[in-house]
Amino acid sequence: MFSLVLLLIQDADDRAFMEGLYTEYHRLMYAQALQVLRQREAAEDAVSESLLQLIKKIDLLRALECNKLRAYVVITVKHTSITLLNRRKREQPTDEEQFWSLASDERTDDHLLEEAGIERVKDAIRALPSREKDLMLMRYFREMTDGEIAEATGLQPVSVRVHLSRARKRLAQTLRGKEGLQ
Repeated sequence: MFSLVLLLIQDADDRAFMEGLYTEYHRLMYAQALQVLRQREAAEDAVSESLLQLIKKIDLLRALECNKLRAYVVITVKHTSITLLNRRKREQPTDEEQFWSLASDERTDDHLLEEAGIERVKDAIRALPSREKDLMLMRYFREMTDGEIAEATGLQPVSVRVHLSRARKRLAQTLRGKEGLQ
């Protein structure tokens, strides 16, 4: 990927400078991006996008001392990673959207819930493992946010979302199984 980025630079001296910068700071850039994004592919994207940003500032980069150059590179990668993370968060569906989109076949969850009946839904929720049941009740009956649930249970908000996702999948599977729906 980096070789493609290098092709964007027309001046041979600038290309050599950026190649040296990449060689020297690639591991640091990747580690910084991975720390923010926590996914390898996303971190690689952040490094590439950061390089594109840095290419625009070659004259400034050449004028910086070694320590300041390193700091500039790290800050650029960190800000780029945060921007990518925020973009990814905006694009993710909410818990409620995920809940209603579990049935990907012709039957919607609304239809499934109507067919199953409220008592069967209650029974299916009661049959969930204790933690999942408690989280479902807090989220959908008490209408608590992930942060409020995390505070009440001592879990991290990301763990709350993971447990809720699993609970919704298990609930949908249980309802399909009880109804014999496929």
